[in-house]
Amino acid sequence: MSVRPGVAVVIAGESGARAGTVDAWLDDEPARDVVAEASAVVGRDVAEWWRDPLNLSDPVAAHVEVLVNGVAGYRSLAARGLRPVVVAGHGVGEFAALVAAGALPFDQVVELVHWRAELLALSPRPSCAGMSAVVGPGAGDVVRAVVADLGGTGTLSVASWDGPSQVLLSGTCEELARAREAVLAAGLDMVRLPGRAACHGPLMEPVARHLAPAFADLEWSAPDVPVVPNAAGRPTRDPDQLARCLRDHLTSPVQWEATCRALADAGATTVVEIGPVPVLGLLVRQVRPDLSVQLAAGPGAPLPTDRPEPATAGPAPTGGKT
Repeated sequence: MSVRPGVAVVIAGESGARAGTVDAWLDDEPARDVVAEASAVVGRDVAEWWRDPLNLSDPVAAHVEVLVNGVAGYRSLAARGLRPVVVAGHGVGEFAALVAAGALPFDQVVELVHWRAELLALSPRPSCAGMSAVVGPGAGDVVRAVVADLGGTGTLSVASWDGPSQVLLSGTCEELARAREAVLAAGLDMVRLPGRAACHGPLMEPVARHLAPAFADLEWSAPDVPVVPNAAGRPTRDPDQLARCLRDHLTSPVQWEATCRALADAGATTVVEIGPVPVLGLLVRQVRPDLSVQLAAGPGAPLPTDRPEPATAGPAPTGGKT
């Protein structure tokens, strides 16, 4: 079939995990192959594992589901003719984007994401530290002021520049509580993300150190399509740059606002989000309301057409973290 150029594919992180998500793709052979390979690597039927919503409270289950669903959906759509000009993932969704683009072997990344999620136990528990979303117009300016005032020598930091109206903070519970007072005083809202580790900040340094040997063993290739890594916010097909950014992934802020601009600069006029519910598309619209956004939740999803849907920008839910 003929599909117009100018399509970007994006894959959310942990916020995109939902019970039974991958089931929607199981009627499609390329997606089934992905699920079967993941099951062989993990040593269990992953589709069955993810049908119980309680299992997704475990970061291991949630993160591997995001990876597998993203790759399964991408390969299904690619088999139907989708040829993006650029791909990106938010948080753990970046691992799916790298596999989808051909930069890394799927089996290696399944093992890596599984191990990475287990290592989050080395970081402070959600009862001690975590992430919060600052939401409202001018969130970026407010967060810059708050971090400059309260950051100091502590661990409070920006975890993700999601868009003009949403920025995520990472830090200890005490730091987040003080930041919330300052954010509320500035007239914005700040919402704790329940159960989330304090990712994309200095509290992840012990996890990053333990992951270093696993990163060194990855077999990188030049991807078939440019990838926008979270740590840089600029598209590249350079395996060395992608590897450097992935090593910095857990300790650096997600540059999602810059990523949204990069998608358009790379020639995208339509953004296809692979996932069960809209997450990143809403953030894209905050930054580039001129881009058309489509959700692909299963193999029956329509591929982009020549007529973009009307652009409407508005507040978005918290993005695909971790």
